[in-house]
Amino acid sequence: MEIPSRQPTTVESLPNELLIQIAAHLESEAPSIAKFAHEPTAHLTESDSMPLKHLSLVSWRWRKITLPILFRYSRIALDKEPQWVPIDARLVDSMQTQLTTLSNHEFQIYHRMRSKFKSSSEFAYEEAFDDLLINLCRIQDGDNCLKAAPHILWLPHLPKTFEIFGRVVAQYDLKHHVKSVVVHTDKEYELRHVSTADAPLARAVADIWSSIFRHLEPTRTVVAAPPSTLAGLLDTQVMSADIWAFDMKMHYVELLQSEPLRREHMDSKCRSRDSALIHRRPWRHLGYNEGSSITAYSTYEYHLKQSPKMLYLVLIRLAREVQPCCNITSFSFTGVFPFVTNVTAIVRALDKIRTLKQIAFQLAPGKENNVLDDSKRMGRAQRSDFWLEWNESYKTIAVYLGDLEFEDGAVFRSRDCGNAQLAQDVTAYLEVLQQRGAGWRKSSEEEGVWIRDHGLDRNVDPITELGIV
Repeated sequence: MEIPSRQPTTVESLPNELLIQIAAHLESEAPSIAKFAHEPTAHLTESDSMPLKHLSLVSWRWRKITLPILFRYSRIALDKEPQWVPIDARLVDSMQTQLTTLSNHEFQIYHRMRSKFKSSSEFAYEEAFDDLLINLCRIQDGDNCLKAAPHILWLPHLPKTFEIFGRVVAQYDLKHHVKSVVVHTDKEYELRHVSTADAPLARAVADIWSSIFRHLEPTRTVVAAPPSTLAGLLDTQVMSADIWAFDMKMHYVELLQSEPLRREHMDSKCRSRDSALIHRRPWRHLGYNEGSSITAYSTYEYHLKQSPKMLYLVLIRLAREVQPCCNITSFSFTGVFPFVTNVTAIVRALDKIRTLKQIAFQLAPGKENNVLDDSKRMGRAQRSDFWLEWNESYKTIAVYLGDLEFEDGAVFRSRDCGNAQLAQDVTAYLEVLQQRGAGWRKSSEEEGVWIRDHGLDRNVDPITELGIV
């Protein structure tokens, strides 16, 4: 009797359940997570290792297998193409010479702006009045005259490919598989001085977040952008005339939702009804990385310089406009030698948010950062100034931890404690709190972590306390 030959077993012959397990082993931590605490750059989402993407190209079957995890960590690069034209009296005069070639949209703009400038008399032609009189108009298809304008400006907007991505998400039912979204750009918003740009900016930003949350429901949302652009994307202000001194190319902000999602709090009843990102969802965690302040130390009277204040303003909004049921319970801040004035402002804002249970700070360069060996960036800065600000900042944080009545089990984490010397210094500040009667117990399981323990609280005689200080 002839025995049938057995077909060799191949990967393709395995059932989908096993292939899913194989694909899962190729998944690695997203670069935006691994590098979030590094000094901000435009490369937050980039990685040299892309095994899942390569596997998805092997065959249609592998493509289908990998789809649910392939888009788990998604990134959206904002379109860099400028699309807005400032319509001033001089441009309207130029349009008058091309009336027969104007599109319908351009023709409407011409008539509307022509009557406006006539009512403004000759002042409309003076450049000093441009910021008050100009209108920003978005270029539409067929607006050849506007496309040829000498000045075309940029406001944040989604790329045209986002709608295609949204359709892919809907087609393959991936909405709840996308766990993290990073919205990023290296374009700077340059219209802060133009008052008429505020309304178009607000509409453009609202459209970005409405479109993203219509197609996706990420538990993690990250925004990476230059300070001026990030302020617009967060619906806040920079509040600093000294950005030039800090040379901060990029800031990161991270917002996390609870899992499972708190769907009963998805509406805006517990938060402000405006369209700001911080009110879009009931966030449980806010993380912020403002990068390095080192270059500002080389400037004259550096301690008087003001770093960008977006984080402070966002925290104040959370304190004023969000009910406790929807406010953050976790906060982290990363910076490279921020000024104590900046840390003090952040702490004062945190003091108004009474729902916090976990707080983390990193104020010195991480192991991956060699900024102290970079003579060009160091400039005329003195290392002693760095550590003076660092120490004063931790004193401010210690006072905050001692004054605010945190609930039992609340956690403070110093990410500077990877360095043995810095760990000793931070420990010294927390031990002073214990000596003053505030029960913060050092964790025996993790370096740089202290836990609020009301059982260790004790009354301290004022005279003794004075001696400690």
